[in-house]
Formats: sequence, C-alpha cells, structure tokens
Amino acid sequence: MKKAMNFLFLNLGIPLIYLVVRLIGLTWRFKELNKTGLTPFQDKKEIYIYGFMHSQLIPTIFFYRGTKTASLASQHKDGEIAARAASMFGMRMVRGSSTRGGAGALIKLKTCIEEGWDVAITVDGPRGPVGNVNNGVLYLGKLTGKKVVPVAFYCDKKAELRSWDKMVIPLLFSKGGFMYGRPFEIPADADDARLEEIRQELIKAVKELNDQCKAAVEGKNGQ
Repeated sequence: MKKAMNFLFLNLGIPLIYLVVRLIGLTWRFKELNKTGLTPFQDKKEIYIYGFMHSQLIPTIFFYRGTKTASLASQHKDGEIAARAASMFGMRMVRGSSTRGGAGALIKLKTCIEEGWDVAITVDGPRGPVGNVNNGVLYLGKLTGKKVVPVAFYCDKKAELRSWDKMVIPLLFSKGGFMYGRPFEIPADADDARLEEIRQELIKAVKELNDQCKAAVEGKNGQ
C-alpha cells in the first residue's frame, strides 16, 4: 500500500503540484534587483556556481526555469520529490549529497559545467542548519575553478512551512526579487584552513545579501 501511494504521488501528485505552481506563478512579480552581469538574464560571460538558501527553492526554480542550469538533489525521499519537480521546470538534476554519494555527485556536476551548464546549489541543504554554508559548494568551486556567486531572494506575500528551513511559498500576486553578491574564487590549492576562511566569508555574504534583498523589496513596496 505504501509503495502504491508513493508511486501515485511521484507520478500524479508531482505533476499536479507543477501545474499549480505554474498557474500561481503567473501572478508573481519577481525580478533581479541589482545589475551585476552575473545571471543568464544579464548577458553573463562565464559559467557560475550559484549558492542560495534551501528555503528559496520554489521561487528560484520557477524564476530560472528553462535556463541552462543544473542542480543537486539529495538521495533521500524528499530529494526524489525535488529532483522530479525541478526537472519538470527544465533543470538538469544530479542526485547525491555531501554525506551520501557526494564525490560522485560533484563529478557529475563538474561534467555539467564542462558541457556549458551553470550550477545552482542550496548552500545550507539538504539538512541545514539554516544559513549555514556546507562544504559541497566549496569543493565544487575548487574542483572546477568556477566562481561561487551568493544569491538572495525575498518576497512580500508568502507562507512558510514548518520545515527545518522554513520553506518559502510565495502567495498569489506576490512581489519580490533576487540579488547577487560578489563572486568567490576557490583556489585549486586551497587547504582545509583556507576553505574554512572562505566558508565563513560566504556565510556572512549570504546573510548580508538576504538582509539587503529584504530591505530592497520592502522599501520598493512601501513607496
């Protein structure tokens, strides 16, 4: 019975969720708030690794649907759900995590980059804590030589799930946007001490960028 329910959810429930998000998403008014030349919509010149918070998965996948972007989903059951849903929005999904299948997943993401795909990774996924930066994004930057770009999102009308990450679900007619921080270079010869320094810098950058994004959205909507 449990297997049957899982089958129905994966093959019927996820497509239904996809349709609902597509319909609700037609009412969202999101945009990129700062001009950096670092995104697919701003004529970027390089391949990047984008790092964003796990709670911002839904608006990020929706806004960048159809762009040449690959991402990582855990090998847990919730990772299967995320991978299938994101694939329906045109993202190329790799399965694995820093704890299960990590090395293989990084190699597959490296292949995606070599084939011309950007990579977007949740810096605090798959299990948190919120706002942390796990080592996966650093290892990928070190392995590929590609810069890591912090990404932030905020919207005015939203619901938050009671999950560890407080997953954000934008509501009808929500307004908001994305902001991008300065790219981080991860030297190929960086030792553990240097990686930890960069990790702490990235944690600070992600927090500050999200604070700036919130202020920008609330400021615009208050005008």
